[in-house]
Amino acid sequence: MGRKGKDPDELRKKIIDIAYTIIVTEGLRKCTVRAVTKRAGCALGSLGYLFTGLDDVILAVNTRTLTEMGQYMFEKAQAEKEEQVVDRLTALALAYFTYAKDYFNQWEALFVLRFSQSELPSEYLQVRSQLILKITTLFSKDMTDQKKNIMLARTMYEAVHGIVVLGLDHRLGGTSQDVENRIRLLVSTMIKN
Repeated sequence: MGRKGKDPDELRKKIIDIAYTIIVTEGLRKCTVRAVTKRAGCALGSLGYLFTGLDDVILAVNTRTLTEMGQYMFEKAQAEKEEQVVDRLTALALAYFTYAKDYFNQWEALFVLRFSQSELPSEYLQVRSQLILKITTLFSKDMTDQKKNIMLARTMYEAVHGIVVLGLDHRLGGTSQDVENRIRLLVSTMIKN
């Protein structure tokens, strides 16, 4: 449980905060049990007592990152002056790319761990589902099929994500402007159909 007198909830929050800071400043590879517990001033066993392991800590960090990323993306989409669906969705998709570039360590940590749906914590799943549902609110009011809108939102997110991944590691070459142009093309093509 950590040192005597340490509140388990406070220590849990501290461990998550420290892991977040390590990921932000040094990247996921530097976020080890030893690094986290040393900075938290607790024993290795404390992390094991409060979490099921380091992956559980990283999932807590990822839940925070998803929330922050969603807020960032929707602020950009809502700032879009144009009322056209394509403009709002393009702003959202470009904000995703900008977030990935500017907050690369946190963004990358979202995709390193592999879990099945059943292994993911409910809080993480809830945040992820809310992001997808929120994307559907940017579609036009005449698109009333909620199930189709959710599928379209997921498809758009997954396609934009692929462009961003390939663009950030330069697998297909090109500049940031090339990535942005491909995102614009993708969104406008999807909205036309």
